Amino acid sequence: MKRIAEEHLQHWFTKKSRQPLIISGARQVGKSTLVKLFCSSQNLQILEINLEKIKLQSLSFDDFNIQNLLDEIQLKTKQKINEQTVIFFDEIQESPKLLKSLRYFYEERPEIAVISAGSLLEIALKNDQFSFPVGRVEFFHLGPMTFTEFLWATKNDFLQEKIEQLDFSPAVVSIAKEQLRNFYYVGGMPKAVKTFVEENSLVNVRDVQNQILQTYVADFPKYNARIQVERIERVFYSAINQLGKKIIYQKIDPDSQSRDIRRIIELLIDARVLLPCRHSGSNSVPLAGEVDNSIQKVYFLDVGLVNAMMRLDLEAIDQEMKNNFNSKGMIAEQFVAQHLAYIDNLTAGPELFYWLRDKGSQKGEIDFIIQIKNQIIPIEVKASEAGHLKSLFYFCKEKKKNLGIKISLDSFSVKKVEHKIGEQQIELTLFSIPQYAITQIQKIIAM
Repeated sequence: MKRIAEEHLQHWFTKKSRQPLIISGARQVGKSTLVKLFCSSQNLQILEINLEKIKLQSLSFDDFNIQNLLDEIQLKTKQKINEQTVIFFDEIQESPKLLKSLRYFYEERPEIAVISAGSLLEIALKNDQFSFPVGRVEFFHLGPMTFTEFLWATKNDFLQEKIEQLDFSPAVVSIAKEQLRNFYYVGGMPKAVKTFVEENSLVNVRDVQNQILQTYVADFPKYNARIQVERIERVFYSAINQLGKKIIYQKIDPDSQSRDIRRIIELLIDARVLLPCRHSGSNSVPLAGEVDNSIQKVYFLDVGLVNAMMRLDLEAIDQEMKNNFNSKGMIAEQFVAQHLAYIDNLTAGPELFYWLRDKGSQKGEIDFIIQIKNQIIPIEVKASEAGHLKSLFYFCKEKKKNLGIKISLDSFSVKKVEHKIGEQQIELTLFSIPQYAITQIQKIIAM
């Protein structure tokens, strides 16, 4: 299945100052498959070492020698390295010494292309005993498949072309909403998408999703040996009920202390299972410069997995869409969050911001704040056109902004809207963007 990330790998491979590349992401987002697809499409020879299955003896000596490592790789794969070779270390988190030794490929053998992939990497890298070769490797962060990639996988290439062309004619809208409903159920985990395409069975898709969730639970013992697995699992499932809300730790687990719940949530974020959305003052760029880490909310990595955990079937999702997500608006926010998190952060990691004022007379909350070039833009995810935009006007008044985005199931439009706050009339340009066009948000704003 085609991934947009293949273009990034192509750019990396052809760079003159190429460094070893580390692909990070949650389990089952398709890291290994991405590397294999890229090598196949570019006719590159891949020498794959899965470090969960293969132990490299040359790493066991104190006196590391890169040529000994290269010889062992060629012996184990029964292939010789050439200029069209990519060495691929899969599950590299299993070998901290190799992670630290990647610098030697850059310093001594830069002509050799090296890609590593692993899950729970952020947890390994934050180990107090771990020293990382800063400036000698590159990172790429992979999330679930986007709605664009889902359309490619389901042979809806022409529909995707129409969306890219910002064609919002009735036929396009009708089919796009139908595919959006499918995406809400299937989500963007590659194995679930592949099952949906090849077997056309929603039952089998749900089985795959449940297996992925069980894989995440099975990883919990690797997070932190000092934290009971049962506590991590309890927070994991409780957090689903708090998605899109300001975190109040006691609501997640009344039987645990706040600092313990905070630590578990941090571990789930490091594992890329949860996506943090942090409050930013949003007065200037970068947004991260005005973050208040004590105010945040979280989302899950994939909407399909959320619906699996909530046991929502296709009929329930269809009903939610017909009701404009009036009862489960969090699902719409989840869809938007997982796309915005990776929209412009492939080398820096997933990132989400929002704005909250929960004190004073003019309380308000903006679902998401994004930065496009030097422009700060507020985004509201609304059930329908009838949904009020009071917080959006409060934000634009305070920050002296005149542009906002509403994402819903409504038709695309760009119009001037007004609202009176006290004696002041606030006017802004409102972009109403359909959910299925979320991947075109940057293009739309540049219109």
